[in-house]
Amino acid sequence: MTTCNLSKAKQLNFLNSLSIKEKEKLNANSEMCQIRKGSVVFVENEQLQKLFFINEGACKFSVFDDKGKEHITRLLGKGDLMGRRSLITKKGALVTATAISDTTLCCLDKSALLKNLERNNNFCIDVLRGFLSDFEDQEFKMKVYQNRQSIQKRLAGLLLYMRTKFGLNADGSLRIALKREDMANILGTSSEYIITILTRFKKAHLVALKKGKITIISDNQLRTFL
Repeated sequence: MTTCNLSKAKQLNFLNSLSIKEKEKLNANSEMCQIRKGSVVFVENEQLQKLFFINEGACKFSVFDDKGKEHITRLLGKGDLMGRRSLITKKGALVTATAISDTTLCCLDKSALLKNLERNNNFCIDVLRGFLSDFEDQEFKMKVYQNRQSIQKRLAGLLLYMRTKFGLNADGSLRIALKREDMANILGTSSEYIITILTRFKKAHLVALKKGKITIISDNQLRTFL
């Protein structure tokens, strides 16, 4: 088992309130997991025994309706945590988490974290602050995807959000390439309409499309849609 190097994981800043000894114990109960693109990390209602930290890659949160249709509720990338809510509740996961790229996760043991929550008041406060950070990210996402805007505006917002959230490849393309179906799911439309709008953006020289990759050519012009 390969343990996580928590001392070098700057994104886990809520662990700063732990002592060196507490961090060592937590590190001993952690492991690195390699998740292939398309693999499920956990499913809705599952009782989680781990806190998952995305070291590299990206995941999506989804819920499924009575007809089995997927609804994507959030996109997560490097530095994001999954399963934080499970630390302080006995309820199952609210969502299904799936890797949307090859992903490396740091898996922290829930029981070890709970012991620190009970013993270290500063650590407890820092974990709660993390909840606020999650809500702020969700609030920003909702502004990007707000339903009163046209699909075209919301797709422009989604592309810009993905650039900010996940960054770019060396060739300038978006690092995380969402499937057209996933974009349609997020924005509440059809894959065909997403393809139509992307083609429209391409003809207007706002984006470049090549082998599933998307490159934003003009940030400023794309922002005019927002």
